[in-house]
Amino acid sequence: MSLHASEVTNENWQDVAYLSVHENQKNFIESNSFSLAQSQFEPEWKSIGLYDGEDLVGYAMHGREADTGNVWLDRFMIDQHHQGKGYASRFLTLLLTRMEEKYQCDKIYLSIYPDNKAAKHLYEKFGFRLNGQIDDLGEFPCLIMELDLQRSPLQ
Repeated sequence: MSLHASEVTNENWQDVAYLSVHENQKNFIESNSFSLAQSQFEPEWKSIGLYDGEDLVGYAMHGREADTGNVWLDRFMIDQHHQGKGYASRFLTLLLTRMEEKYQCDKIYLSIYPDNKAAKHLYEKFGFRLNGQIDDLGEFPCLIMELDLQRSPLQ
C-alpha cells in the first residue's frame, strides 16, 4: 500500500465531495462539501485527500486557528466503502506527523460528538485526551480532545 495525502485541487475536489460515511455516522461529521467550501473561504484550513495509491479513500481538513493559534485536525473521515480496513489508524499517523512538521506545534486539537465512541477510542489510542472544554461553534456541541506532543511524541 502506498498511503499518501494530497491537497484538494481543481482536479480532485468533486471526488472528495462525493466521499461519504455510513448513514449512521452522518451526525458525527460535517459533509465534505461543507468542509471544502469552508477551506475555500477560510484560508487557514487546508483540505486533504487521503489516497491508497491512486484510490481516494478519505478526507481530512486541518489548520491553525486564526484567533488562538491552536492547531486542529478539524475533519477526518474514511469513505464508507473503505472503512474496516485499518485506514483510519494508518492515515491518522500520517496526518499527525505531517501536522507536527508543518505547524511546529506542541499540541493538536480535535473535536468529537459525545456519542461517537469509536472515534474517541481511536483518538485515545494515539494519545488524545478530553480536556474538559466544549466546542460549540458547529451545529451541535462537541467535546474537545488534545494531543500533547511533549508528552506523547509521534513515532
